[in-house]
Amino acid sequence: MKNQGDENLHDHKKFNNIVWEEKNITGKVFDHCTFNKCSLKGCFFEDCSFEKCVFEECDLSLIKFKDSSFSGIQINHSKAIGIVWYDADNPLSVNFNHSRISYSSFFGKNCKKMQVVNCVADEADFTNCNLVQANFSGTDLKNAIFSNTDISHANFVGAIHYSINLQNNKTKKATFSLPEALCFLYNLDIVIVD
Repeated sequence: MKNQGDENLHDHKKFNNIVWEEKNITGKVFDHCTFNKCSLKGCFFEDCSFEKCVFEECDLSLIKFKDSSFSGIQINHSKAIGIVWYDADNPLSVNFNHSRISYSSFFGKNCKKMQVVNCVADEADFTNCNLVQANFSGTDLKNAIFSNTDISHANFVGAIHYSINLQNNKTKKATFSLPEALCFLYNLDIVIVD
């Protein structure tokens, strides 16, 4: 961070019901902070750092970043729609629980061990991601894109509507459940009859 004066450092702070929509936020450090029922929709974060923060029942849709990092972040029961996580620093350590992350792009991010549990992630883009040991259990992945993605040892038990091509993704030891796992047959050049 370029400037970490006291006015820019938020340590163990609780933000309740704040509305920062479409706001430009520069040079801030949020360390072990909690955001509860906040709306940060459309905010632009530049040169910011989020460390071990929790977002509960927040609207983070369409937020943007430049030179910003996210480590140990938990997003629960929130909307985080249309976020281009590609612009955040690597590695990206953000976990989602009971949240909607539709239309978001994680293109090329190192998201090893990421948790996306009981979420709606329709049309999310995970192209070129490292999702080794990620957990997508119970998540709706309708039209989500997995291309050149490493999902080795990932958990898709209870996930629905995914379409993953085994030929252009790394899937070693990934776990899937029936009947959804039958989708793998549709990507093979075979004919299935009753």
